[in-house]
Amino acid sequence: MLAELIIENFAIIDKVDLKLDEGMTVLTGETGAGKSIIIDALSMLVGGRANSGMIRLGAQKAVLQAIFDLNHPDGQLLALLSSQGIAVDDAQLIISREFNLKGRNTIRINGMVVNLKTLAQVGRYLVDIQGQHDTQRLLDADEHLPLLDQYAGEELMQVKRQYQGIFKQFKQLNQQINDLKHNQQATNQRLDLLRFQQEELSQAALKAGEEDELLEQRAKLHNFKKIADSLQLAQEILNGNSEISLVDQLGTAKNAVDTASGFDGDYQNLNQTLTDSYYAMQEASRDLNERLDSLSFDENDLLAIDDRLQLIHQLERKYGNSVAEILAYQRQVEKELDDWDSSGLDLGQLTEKKAALKEQVQASAKHLHQLRQAAGEQLAQEVNQQLADLLMNEALFEVHLTPIDGFLPSGNDQVSFHVRTNLGEAMGPLVKIASGGEASRLMLALKTALIAQEPVETVVFDEIDTGVSGRVAGAIASKMLAIAQRCQVLAITHLPQVAAAADHHYYIEKQAVAKRTITQVELLDEPGRQTALARMLSGDQITEAALENARALRQQ
Repeated sequence: MLAELIIENFAIIDKVDLKLDEGMTVLTGETGAGKSIIIDALSMLVGGRANSGMIRLGAQKAVLQAIFDLNHPDGQLLALLSSQGIAVDDAQLIISREFNLKGRNTIRINGMVVNLKTLAQVGRYLVDIQGQHDTQRLLDADEHLPLLDQYAGEELMQVKRQYQGIFKQFKQLNQQINDLKHNQQATNQRLDLLRFQQEELSQAALKAGEEDELLEQRAKLHNFKKIADSLQLAQEILNGNSEISLVDQLGTAKNAVDTASGFDGDYQNLNQTLTDSYYAMQEASRDLNERLDSLSFDENDLLAIDDRLQLIHQLERKYGNSVAEILAYQRQVEKELDDWDSSGLDLGQLTEKKAALKEQVQASAKHLHQLRQAAGEQLAQEVNQQLADLLMNEALFEVHLTPIDGFLPSGNDQVSFHVRTNLGEAMGPLVKIASGGEASRLMLALKTALIAQEPVETVVFDEIDTGVSGRVAGAIASKMLAIAQRCQVLAITHLPQVAAAADHHYYIEKQAVAKRTITQVELLDEPGRQTALARMLSGDQITEAALENARALRQQ
């Protein structure tokens, strides 16, 4: 519950510190005194938006703080806080918010800086603020289905989550089928291209490094005559055309030096050099003869190499700048074809799968409808009892479920609240039937019925009793007290009956101090409460009769 609310430099509030307790607390005071400003500040502490225009004139920043005692914290709230790294010590949550004239906005929860989205997520578990805007929310037919689901409780929510999981699969599959139908021609064209490319590259049967080898062979064939002439010249020089070749002459020289070295050892090294040269020249001569004998030129080989290189160059223009890139592209084509083959492009199979999923969606939606129907009957029964307590005995509330064609993430139900406010009148949508005062009572009846399923420990009623008086005002007071048995209630009211019923009473007034208007908040004791009630009953002139009436209201 909300234990303390501190407001500094906010609108016309200089500083206010409200210490709150369990049960029902009312805020009363003249119009414009600042009652709704206090609720605005609380709203910003649970996720409402702020702007620098809300800062009190002359101040540099506004500071808001709320302290919550987590007596019975919701499990989902604790999980949310834990996921954000926010520690909860002493079962207490402190939320602070500062915003300055430069637009800087700082939010902290138990000292941890958080963003506005996180604050709003946490805030929905702490405070539920009901005002005229929220009464209008009840008149919005789009809100009726989530309100009914919330009332139905965890069993329906679990079935709803299961339905949404199946519905998501069904929707994705349906989109896949539609895309496949719309893109069938493009898909077929892509597959044809891939298959052509695969066939072309497979037939080419390229090998890594092939282009370099072919270029080397081609260069040899193009230079065949130069190679042959050079080898022929070398052969003639070595072997000669005379009876004594260069090799033989070198052999004769070797033998002569060999003879000399036999007489003088100083010629042994020279002899060895000539001997090595002689045998090396013999080896070179034999190798040269073999090369010349095997040397041949076939123009068809050159043509075949040119054709192969031309094919490679054509493929390079289409698929890559080298054989390596072409081979990489070929692997990519084959992988894409494999992916297409394994992706289930069979429209018939997808259609069969869709039909099976549709049956699951229908069954789950039907189960959801049955739970909503039972919850709707129970909600109607409970709201009608609440309406009777609020002196709308002739009113009748119903929950209408209308099936829709197809499926939505919420199912295939359209939910609308219908009401008859007077005997003899026809049932009609709540938005068209209820007047201002009736809408307030309907909202209160619904809130009383729904409160048990809401995670919050604090409910704020911001002038929801506008437009009612007399016995109805007393009935509304009783209903707020009933809600206060389950959770903390904070109410802004102009009705003395509601103010008299509260456990605690704050009086809000404006005062001029040093030529500035400030809001003062006073927790009233019993005499003060009687005086405040008398003022609400008779105006500024408080009569003894008004005081007596105020005492009677308090006794009631």
